[in-house]
Amino acid sequence: MYCTASDIRAIMPETDLIELTDDSIPPASANDDVIDRAIADAGELIDGYLRGRYMLPLSPPPRLLNTLAADVAVYRLYARRLRLTPPEIVTERYKNALKILEQIQAGKISLGAEASGGGVVPSAGGPQFTTPDRVFTRETLRDY
Repeated sequence: MYCTASDIRAIMPETDLIELTDDSIPPASANDDVIDRAIADAGELIDGYLRGRYMLPLSPPPRLLNTLAADVAVYRLYARRLRLTPPEIVTERYKNALKILEQIQAGKISLGAEASGGGVVPSAGGPQFTTPDRVFTRETLRDY
């Protein structure tokens, strides 16, 4: 996991967390199992973006992934409540997290960890080209 329940509690008011995670009526306390599920879902999403570029699991995970995981997990908590629209800032942070993950996957942002070799790794020197053997050469075209 790239973040913890305490990371979620640090960026979200407890009353909102109770409302989003406790399915009892009236809601009484935040359900840690629901929070952990949102965190696990966020981790799977992040791993999906990183799988081709980095050897997983990353140890220790970069702090950037902690922030991205928390943003995705909070959005996932809102997604549980179909009738509740997430605040604009939550949606913006989620979209920004996905953009950053796409940039990491494309190699535009580096996490500072070693690449697994599964992604595109720049090579030294200039571009290299390979071509098939020529069909028409000076020898085959000599009589024309």
